[in-house]
Amino acid sequence: MSEPSAFLLSKAFSQLTGRKVAFVQGTALPESKMRQVYGIYSVMPHDVAIVVKADLLLLGSIAGALVGLPDQAVKEHLKTAPIEELMRDAILEVLNIAAASITTEGRAVFSKMVTDPAYIDGPAEKAFKQPFRRNYFNVTIEGYQGGKFTILSDFIPIRLEGR
Repeated sequence: MSEPSAFLLSKAFSQLTGRKVAFVQGTALPESKMRQVYGIYSVMPHDVAIVVKADLLLLGSIAGALVGLPDQAVKEHLKTAPIEELMRDAILEVLNIAAASITTEGRAVFSKMVTDPAYIDGPAEKAFKQPFRRNYFNVTIEGYQGGKFTILSDFIPIRLEGR
């Protein structure tokens, strides 16, 4: 199975925000104390799941750059719980656009976002609790707060050409 590419993720998010966004492959680190967001995806046609786990502040920064909010305003908007509609909708759009870059096998389709892992169920629960593959990225965004972005996936079969 091919790995998600830091280059492709950087390119996709840089194009989305109009700012330099750099994804750098990292290693597993201790759990972050920051609030997390979980994006849940189905991979077609394989009937498996991918879960993206990211710092709320990171996704908020990307979303803020997308809608034109400065970094300080992003931090203010993210202080409320539940997340304000403007930020929630922008983060959902960011997670939806990420679908094109988080896997190189099959087609990922964004299905939902949760802020509590207790709401991760079905095939996504297996990908989250017992991932076959883990990809860790440290992300920086020009003019904004960066953070951690992790892709957790179940086994995704490689499609062989001509078969």
